[in-house]
Amino acid sequence: MFHTKKIILLVVMISVVGLTACSKNDDNQSSSVAKENSKKTVLEMDMDADYSNTDPFENGLLFCVSEDMDSLDAEIFFQMDGESGIVEIKDRNADEILWSQKCDENVSDNTFTITLKNLQKVKEYAVQFTGTKINDAVVKVSFDSDLVQEKERPSK
Repeated sequence: MFHTKKIILLVVMISVVGLTACSKNDDNQSSSVAKENSKKTVLEMDMDADYSNTDPFENGLLFCVSEDMDSLDAEIFFQMDGESGIVEIKDRNADEILWSQKCDENVSDNTFTITLKNLQKVKEYAVQFTGTKINDAVVKVSFDSDLVQEKERPSK
């Protein structure tokens, strides 16, 4: 009888250790998923015909990087119902265009990856959309880096 109690106690201890190990492993997996999700910065503009009464109309979002970067990959999603549009990523300080894509017709669900070079933490950058006769347009830029932060547009 005493021997049976030892075996039961040993089985219970092994079970508790096994459950604790699995629990800790699950915690590590969920925190790594959270870290992966926090590394992505997404800038999004969703515009319709009521967005602006000017033609062409413009919209833009500002961003910066928290440290100098030799290169930064971005995934760009673009959709437009209108006559023409141009999406640009600019160095706002120098008014230099780092990347642009022009469309002269409707675009549905166009996604592509680009690489921006030599971004500096002392500069501001802008994602800019300019369009004519726009019924609807969506521009979404996703950066796989937690070094990118959206900036508030300064008041005029």
